[in-house]
Amino acid sequence: MFTDFFHDSGTQLVRLAYLLLGERGDAEDVAQDVLEQLYRRWADVRPDTAMSYARTAVVNRSRSLLRRRAVARRFAPRLARPEQADLVPVEDGWLWNLVQDLPRRQREVVVLRYWCDLGEAEIARVLNISAGTVKSSAHRAHARLEAALKGEQ
Repeated sequence: MFTDFFHDSGTQLVRLAYLLLGERGDAEDVAQDVLEQLYRRWADVRPDTAMSYARTAVVNRSRSLLRRRAVARRFAPRLARPEQADLVPVEDGWLWNLVQDLPRRQREVVVLRYWCDLGEAEIARVLNISAGTVKSSAHRAHARLEAALKGEQ
């Protein structure tokens, strides 16, 4: 029964994720996601392999989260003001909030350009728009972000 499995292994899975990630909240989220996925497939899972499956899933999800963190750290300085690039990570949220307030197309262009490091031609292909639209959207987004950073908005 899944309830028994949950009570017997839930804490172990959180502990495993914590040891891999170093943050309790993230560890709890990873373990919860794995347990939810396992619950949905419980009828197809053999009880003798459930813990092995759950541990593997926790490790894989933890690796994915660590990769996402590394990418965010790698690209965070590009989004911060140049003189504060090493002081203000994206995780602080102030710049990310400004980006989120941009109109949809401008936000997409900014994210693809600065988070994904794509060029204009690649962005145009991804968004199915012209390179000129990419340029104008980037220009407008830059102007809005600059105005917001100066407090002129």
